[in-house]
Amino acid sequence: MKPIKIFTDSCSDMIEKTRKALDVVSIDFTIYFDRKEITADPWKAIQPSELYDSLRMGNRIYTLPATEYEIRNKFKKYVKDYDILYVAACEKQSTTIVKARRVAEELMKLDPNYRIEIVDSLNASIGESMVTMEACRLRDEGLKMEEIIEKLLPIRNRVIQFATVDTLTYLSKANKINARTAALGNLLRIKPILISDADGNQTSMKSIKGKENSLNEIVKLFMENVENPENQVVTIIHGDEFESAEIVEQKLIDSGLKCKSIEKFCVGPVVGITTGPGMVGIFGFGKEVTYRGE
Repeated sequence: MKPIKIFTDSCSDMIEKTRKALDVVSIDFTIYFDRKEITADPWKAIQPSELYDSLRMGNRIYTLPATEYEIRNKFKKYVKDYDILYVAACEKQSTTIVKARRVAEELMKLDPNYRIEIVDSLNASIGESMVTMEACRLRDEGLKMEEIIEKLLPIRNRVIQFATVDTLTYLSKANKINARTAALGNLLRIKPILISDADGNQTSMKSIKGKENSLNEIVKLFMENVENPENQVVTIIHGDEFESAEIVEQKLIDSGLKCKSIEKFCVGPVVGITTGPGMVGIFGFGKEVTYRGE
């Protein structure tokens, strides 16, 4: 039986240091920035201030998903010596998983000894990273591939995410909402509360007026849904918005959150381009996500 090599992708925001520690391989997305393509590996080729300042200036930056060529080369590097488990960015939010399935099928037809399993994480950013880290934990406990996948599938809907954005402009540019709705929402200071729903869609479950109220709401929703926080690390992500991240951290502490630690992380390029400067979100494990957006 071959050892298991776990893959993730740039959308997971898992930095290189963490990947090396966990023995995880990343399938790289790219971004089109300043008239050239650069890797979207979180903060490896570009600093957060460069990306977010460019967005603030109105520059258009594009995310380019991994190509089949990139995926094939990464799989071929390991598939002879390892069984591969790729925990992918949600299919509802990225096309890379569809390409990976095609490549996996192609390679496994070439050699019956090859095994490539692909699991939709139903998440993005730190949510995808959390599912990937659980896969690593199960692998390190010595579980077989079938056992890892069986345990991993229900974990996906135990990732809870509550986030809000400072402006609707970037969601509009990413075609997540129409331009008229964004303009009206910005005028009225409307802040959506974003989650990954039961199917992995990034959706707004409600709207709140005003930034302070929106930060209070994501803290409230997180505290209502988190389970066994004392056994986990809670992560606050932000779009180059350190002050708001610190405010949310203090609000969580004031709300009585007891956890191993609270980490703050500037969300990577793939998600950051869509949500823009000023986004703040909280991730952890909690009650099963059953909400489905319209």
